[in-house]
Parts: sequence; structure tokens; C-alpha cells
Amino acid sequence: MLYEVKTKKLPKSEVEVEISLPSDFLVSSRKKAIEMFSTSLEISGFRKGHIPENIVVEKVGEATVLEEAANILLKEHFPKIIEQEKIDILGQPQISITKLAIGNPVEFRSVFAVLPEIKLPDYKKIASNIIKEAKPSSAPATAGEEEIADVLLQIRRNKAHFDWHKNHPDEKDHNHPEIKDEDLPILDDTMAKEAGNFKDLDELKEKIKQNIVAEKNAKVIEKRRAQIMEELLRATAIDLPEILVESETEKSLAQMKDEVKRAGGVFGDYLLQTKKSEEDLKKDLRGSSEKKAKIQLIFNKIAETEKLEPNKEILENEVKEVLKHYPDASETNARIYVATILLNSEVLRLLEN
Repeated sequence: MLYEVKTKKLPKSEVEVEISLPSDFLVSSRKKAIEMFSTSLEISGFRKGHIPENIVVEKVGEATVLEEAANILLKEHFPKIIEQEKIDILGQPQISITKLAIGNPVEFRSVFAVLPEIKLPDYKKIASNIIKEAKPSSAPATAGEEEIADVLLQIRRNKAHFDWHKNHPDEKDHNHPEIKDEDLPILDDTMAKEAGNFKDLDELKEKIKQNIVAEKNAKVIEKRRAQIMEELLRATAIDLPEILVESETEKSLAQMKDEVKRAGGVFGDYLLQTKKSEEDLKKDLRGSSEKKAKIQLIFNKIAETEKLEPNKEILENEVKEVLKHYPDASETNARIYVATILLNSEVLRLLEN
């Protein structure tokens, strides 16, 4: 059947729908509500499921019966109405009954967030321009002798610190005498082997050089990607639903809690140190959360436009790895998380090429 529905767009990608259902729908659902109460009530002298209608109404009240009848109507018809109107709801809709009386149409009002309409800019041109502008100033990354020497010095300091605790097993904290440079292990083949099972010092230096170059290249890619995303955000108008900002903020807060826990801290102590509440942190995170939510919507739209999909084999393997490290996690959530990361990588690869 076709439902009588009035749809109105609201700010922040929200939609208001006004629904009117025929009066005979309420008569039918009222009977179902009476049957439900009849099977759940315990009244002396009557068996469950065989309580007369007048006794049920007298016991729970006509208003309660009608409210339950309205709930039955909503459960049965609201999903069909949303399907009829071709609406993708985000989160939980707010529904209120505006008219409820036997012999009259039943009227509801519902407000909910929907995925915003996104008109993509020329994303390939945006990415291409940024990459072209970066090329003249980007020479191949190198690792200087001083940079290598700084890393070697840090390795020697870490080795000296480890050796001190190894020789003083009863000292559990780090309140020990400062280790001076003259007390550091000699920079030779032996130290290189102990530092990471390298053949000799030259092999260690070469590995350090490779790592420095790789880190510099990664920073160049990260900077370029950040520029592309910033330009995409600037060029794309999105009426962002509040629910997506809240969701992204909650994810960022959960990640912060996890980082504190992994560092051996307690989140409550962290709040005391920063003199902030969780609500303060959420306010601090709001700006970055809005950006993350918008760029994810843009990436999703690009993936849809370009018909991009994550590699199925990689997806399955990565989901297994996530569940291995987080056994209490939902497999569905893990799959969404991994699929999003892989799809974002596909989008970035498309833009960079």
C-alpha cells in the first residue's frame, strides 16, 4: 500500500516526516494490544490469554492500550514507510504521536538524521594540482651522517639504560644515577650485534639510513595527503549530521583512553593531570571530529562513484588480525573498521595516481 507521508528537510541533514495511518489500522492494532495484555496479565479467576477485553481495559486503562496499539502500528509500518520514501536513516529516529483516538486517523511525527547529499568537486584535478606543485621542490630523501650519528647515540643510551637495570634487578623505577656519555657502550661491531643482531656496525648504519629515508618519504606522503584532504574539504559543501560528529568524537575519545591504558596509565588520573572532564575533551575534539566525519563522507562518495572495493582476501586476513588482538570486539564492527581503512587507502591511491 501507499502511505500518506509529508516529508520536510531540516538543517544538519535531518528530515521530518509526518505520517497518517487510516483509522481502521488502529482498530486492528488495538485488538493485538488487548491480546498481548491478556497473555501477560495475572488476574484471579482468569487464565492468561483468556481475559475479557473489558477486564483488560479496566486493569491497564484505555490510554495504555492505545499507546501499545500505536507502538504495534509503528513496528509494523514505519520500516515500510521509510522504504517507500527511500530514506537512509542514521541513528535512532525520534518519534512522537500527534493524534491517537479511535475512529480517527493515527498521526505520527518523526525526526531523524540522513546521509547528506554530496556534490563532489573535480577531486582528480584537485589531487593532480597538489602533486604537481609539490614535485619541483621535492628532491629524493637522504640521510646525513649527523642524523645517523644521532640515532646511534640514542641506541647507545638505550643500551646503557637497559644494561644498568639488568645489572641492578632490584631497582624497579628509573630514579637511578644519570648515565653519562662516557659510560655508553663503545660503538663497534659487538654493540651492533647486541643492538639488533646485525652482522656489523656498517650493516646497522645502513639500516638506520634506510629507516630515516623511509620516515622522510612517509612524511612527504602524509603531508601531501593532508593537503589533498584539506582542499577536498574546502571544495565540498556538506550539511553534516550531528550524529556523525558525535560518533567520531566518541571514537577519538575511546582511542585516547586506549592510548593512556597502553602507556600504563589510568584515564581518571589523566583527567586530573590535565584538569579536564570528559566533556571538556569532547569539546576539544569536536573540530577534528567534524573534519574526520566530512572527509569520510567524501571518500565514501568517491569510492561509490569510482566503484572501488577493498581486496576481499586482505579484508578477511585483517579482520582475523583485529579479532586476534581484540577478542571481545564484534566481528561486524571489526569488518566495518577494516573495510573503511582499506577503502580509504584505495581512494588515496586513486587520487595520488
